Amino acid sequence: MADSASARFSREYATDVDWIKLPPELLLEIFSYLSPVTILNEVAFVCRKFNSLKFHPSLWREIDVTNWSGPIKYLETFMIILSPVIDRVSQHLRSLSFCQVTGNRVFGSNKRWLFYKFSNIVHLELTECDYVTAQILDEIRYNFTKIETLVLSGCSNVDDEAMEVLSKFERLTKLDITQCYHVTDRGVNYIADMPCQILHFLSSVVVLISDRSIVNLVSKQTKIEALVLSGRNLTDYSVIDACHRLANLKNFQIFNCTNLTDRSIYALCGKVRLQRLHLDDIAKEVSTRAINCLFQEKPLMNLTKLGICSADAVVDETVNAISSGFPHLESIFLDFCTKVTDKSINNLIKSCRKLELASLHGLTNLEGDWLAEIDQYLPKLLCLCISFCTGISDDKIKHFLMRKPDLTVFGR
Repeated sequence: MADSASARFSREYATDVDWIKLPPELLLEIFSYLSPVTILNEVAFVCRKFNSLKFHPSLWREIDVTNWSGPIKYLETFMIILSPVIDRVSQHLRSLSFCQVTGNRVFGSNKRWLFYKFSNIVHLELTECDYVTAQILDEIRYNFTKIETLVLSGCSNVDDEAMEVLSKFERLTKLDITQCYHVTDRGVNYIADMPCQILHFLSSVVVLISDRSIVNLVSKQTKIEALVLSGRNLTDYSVIDACHRLANLKNFQIFNCTNLTDRSIYALCGKVRLQRLHLDDIAKEVSTRAINCLFQEKPLMNLTKLGICSADAVVDETVNAISSGFPHLESIFLDFCTKVTDKSINNLIKSCRKLELASLHGLTNLEGDWLAEIDQYLPKLLCLCISFCTGISDDKIKHFLMRKPDLTVFGR
């Protein structure tokens, strides 16, 4: 009888490696790529040596169930096998992350009390968890007393009452309330009055906040390094105050900048420590002169990530200023800056050779001849977004993809 394919494969690729004799350091490095379920339920039963490593602290610093395949199946199995050994691993865990499905499964039931035993948690992520309320946050505050980073992005029931509870966290320095639509100025004011100093405050798509609370926030939380805002109800007052009071600001992002004027742009010119700047949906009142001035100023030389999107004021001259002034950029977003042409993009790819991500959505004037030279000038490029660039032909995109199969490209 003919040999099976697996048997032939085993003989052909067999090696003399004795896995049992590998040093613990190397085994732990290999095990770090496995989920806790796999380590406890499978790896530990291979041999005594593997079993002796299953509770090693390096394997239990982080539990992330946001990307487990079959999350409910794995989560249920994990909780079953975790219960009898939780005292062995709880002291080592520092980071715990849930997605919508797993977070709802845990925090929507009494099973959350099992995870409350991880008392040394400093980073907790509860993305899109519908069961996160003021009451749940109060339980988290009581059980996770060392929390420094809390991600509540998309938690639909986080409101001003929940923000009041958050203001009582004693060690919180990083807070993400992106897409928590029910938070208003009152909720932000609670954070402003916290006794501890917030370093990161991320509130994109929180559309009910206005200048009143942001000005209050930056006047009291003066050590903020990362500030992400929804600008629907914000004016120049918020931007100017943030630039004036936040000396350590490194990451500043404002979405829906429809009420800003040149005053905000000029205020940004002096931010020496800015490493990331993103302005989206810029008002038509903002002038090309102000935008160009922003990128001709030497104090912004620390920028590595830049986004200027949906801006009529961005023209070829602007992109050329970026190319000559910021050769160390790692990512750039110029989405829907429809006056930009191939001439300046060609200059950009030849000058900013450290680019890993370039997003050019909706640049309808591009024809894409520069695609033929990307291999030569951008060796680190990982992602290129050219959807809605209707001037770039399908043939050019096809030939480009054939040359760069490992590159992530978003086309039309």
